[in-house]
Amino acid sequence: MGYRKSKSAALPGLQELVGTDLKTGTFRPLYVLAGEDTLRVEQVVERIRKDALGEQGAAFNYHVLQGDQADIGRVLQLALSLPMFAGRQVIWVKHADRLLAGQEAQDRFEAYAKKPVPETILILSAEKVDRRKKWVKAVGDGGFLFDFSPPTGEALVQWVLKAARKEGLPLGAEEARVLCDLVGNDLMSLKSEIDKLALLVEDSGRPMSAREIAGIIMDQAALEGYEITANLAPGHAADVLRTWFRLQEWGRTAYEIAPLVLARVRRGVLLDACRRAGWSDQEIGAATAQNPWSFRYYEPMIRGLGPARLRRSLETALACDRALKSSPLKPDIILEKTIADLCAAPGEDA
Repeated sequence: MGYRKSKSAALPGLQELVGTDLKTGTFRPLYVLAGEDTLRVEQVVERIRKDALGEQGAAFNYHVLQGDQADIGRVLQLALSLPMFAGRQVIWVKHADRLLAGQEAQDRFEAYAKKPVPETILILSAEKVDRRKKWVKAVGDGGFLFDFSPPTGEALVQWVLKAARKEGLPLGAEEARVLCDLVGNDLMSLKSEIDKLALLVEDSGRPMSAREIAGIIMDQAALEGYEITANLAPGHAADVLRTWFRLQEWGRTAYEIAPLVLARVRRGVLLDACRRAGWSDQEIGAATAQNPWSFRYYEPMIRGLGPARLRRSLETALACDRALKSSPLKPDIILEKTIADLCAAPGEDA
């Protein structure tokens, strides 16, 4: 088939896909891109589309489907059909874990994965896949499964520095770490914040120092997710929901915002627990690999929820995380219910 399966016990990831398929232009008939690195998933899919189809071929032979809206019959019908006026077609199914939630869908996809159509490049992306499932083992054995987990730690900082250089943004290592602490390791959100900072520097008409940029990073109020967690308090569900609806109008989705909110709830609980144990902010920062400057963004949530409700918020966050992966409800509804649960007035706890 022109490609080799990895001999490593670990799943092949972005570097192997770039170094083999994208470098040589020899594409597999099936890709399952599993992980939360949605930015680089989109970049890889776009590169495959351009290289495999060209601009003219994409007009007829490039299809994008949503896994929570399409069904397996529709996907396989497209995959088995012949491309129009070209030798190949590309089909991308987003949120494929929802497409393959049922056993019948998994069985039908597993059968296809054992004998995929060579004229079709079928790409499935999902933030999480259960490696115990038979269909996941089938795509792994076929050499079609790739791990797209986002970078962490120093690798994440280096990614931010590289992305900033591409935008002409004079970001220092310390400022990059602060940005990572505030936004997390969601590359899409990090790229959005870097773009905003680059525009601010351009609009200023002069180069900004790293200190000035650090001030903007720390003080800007547009960091999505913090606007929600800052207002979390009993009886304030309407205020938080208004913030979410505004972010939604700006094009943000529950798949983007929910993980940010849940991560910040967990960090707020950890920060409060460590402080109650007598740790200083510097000690907490060193132990949790966070910048103490970022703790100011957790203060309103900690005060608003209070100790008891803050601890219970962990259970709410865990329930939301599970529901996003397995519930038939739409992710918007799940996030809004989570906000209502977190902000339930006394006596209204779910």
